Amino acid sequence: MQYLIGIDLGTSSIKAILMDVEGDVIAQAQESYLIQVPTIGYAEQSPNVWWNAAVNVLRTLLEEENVDPSLIGGIGLSGQMHGLVMVDYKGEVIRPAIIWSDQRSKSQIEKINQLIYEENAIDKMLNSVSTGFAISSLLWIKENEPESYEKTNKILLPKDYIRYRLTGELATEATDASSTLAFDVAERKWATFLIKKLGIKEELFPPCYEPCEIAGEITTCAAKETGLKKGTPVVFGGGDQFMQAVGNGIIFPGIVSSNIGTGGQIAVMVDKPAYDSQLRTNTFCHIKPNTWNIQGSSLNSGLSLNWLKSNILRENDFRALTKMAEKIAPGSEGLIFLPYLTGERTPHLDPNAKGIFFGLTLKHRDDHFVRAVIEGVTYSLRDSLDLIEGLGIQTNRVIASGGGGKSKLWLQIQADIFNKPVYTSKTGEEACVGAAIIAGVGVGVYHSIDEACRKLISYNEMVIEPLQDNVKMYSHYYELFKELYKRNKDLFVF
Repeated sequence: MQYLIGIDLGTSSIKAILMDVEGDVIAQAQESYLIQVPTIGYAEQSPNVWWNAAVNVLRTLLEEENVDPSLIGGIGLSGQMHGLVMVDYKGEVIRPAIIWSDQRSKSQIEKINQLIYEENAIDKMLNSVSTGFAISSLLWIKENEPESYEKTNKILLPKDYIRYRLTGELATEATDASSTLAFDVAERKWATFLIKKLGIKEELFPPCYEPCEIAGEITTCAAKETGLKKGTPVVFGGGDQFMQAVGNGIIFPGIVSSNIGTGGQIAVMVDKPAYDSQLRTNTFCHIKPNTWNIQGSSLNSGLSLNWLKSNILRENDFRALTKMAEKIAPGSEGLIFLPYLTGERTPHLDPNAKGIFFGLTLKHRDDHFVRAVIEGVTYSLRDSLDLIEGLGIQTNRVIASGGGGKSKLWLQIQADIFNKPVYTSKTGEEACVGAAIIAGVGVGVYHSIDEACRKLISYNEMVIEPLQDNVKMYSHYYELFKELYKRNKDLFVF
């Protein structure tokens, strides 16, 4: 054995890396796809599109490096969380997957959250339910598409569908299962009491395992499609937030993950099942037993910048936007952006929330808009950081990843708005690397996740320190940012 493969099924693309057992990435491949919006507020993707993209990136890895598939010791997966994939008794997809940013289940989440309170189940669930979570989407299907519900044999999370196509096994694991909100997060098992109370069939939920367990082997059919060797072990892996944490070496309490992708998350690993009493954060099972991940989630992080790039400025390149923002002084001369283009989770749990540009004057131009969007997204992440610290959870340093970890400007803005030093790992494609590491642990290349991360993960020498003049100014604008939601939330429903 010489190689491991990590696959990350994202919202806008699927990526895969070929990594040797010393942690060096030998090859990587990526293929993009779109979110389908059949109705305003809906967000869907075809699992078959995901699978075709997975086949393409796997073939690219093998063919471009002329790799002997027999040298691949294991494959691990990472993926976008919360989404609902429904398959029938033949394993065929019944309808497009409802993904995490979908907003259709507003009435269903009210019913589910009320039930959690009535059953005094907060200490088990550790979360409230949001639109786009699998349990609320499934209840919407039951109430609005009964024919699809009746055809369903099993529900899966997005990355679990890719693993099913690789192995033929229908199953999930604890990190992603906990993000369905049909899960007893404190006990790491399906929340059968909630499932029964909602009148949902228990048998729809697949067996649940741990991230480092072997899920199955590459089937004859999958081998023909992908070029992989039949019998290659496939390890469960986990949700992208957790695989990204492994890829950054965030496997101990006290380290903050600031991940800015299509959505954004501020997350910290904890060794007790902590949660916000108002359930504005999410607490999910982490990669090891008796560990949890408490996080705040923004729906509109990179999504906001992409919206500005594509819909407003008609630019083709994110780098061009960064150059525009660099021309503008911190604070965007008073222009503040509220990045709630598809509603918001933390801290508002408000699917009706809308975006706002506030403070416009005649002096503002395109460059200001770009910087204001970057700053507004970072303010929204600070909301999550403040909530987590308010629970008494220690946050010693920030490790930035995703698009926000690749831009020097955005790194400095994070340091200044969070008022903390920001580090970056030398790892590229952190979620893919995390999935490959988990695969290595699962097949015995590494004795433990801790050992693997100590061996493979290192950090760049450059640490982005907060600039105190900027910290003071951003603190002022952050207070205005928070007031914008408070003073406008009643208008968002119209």
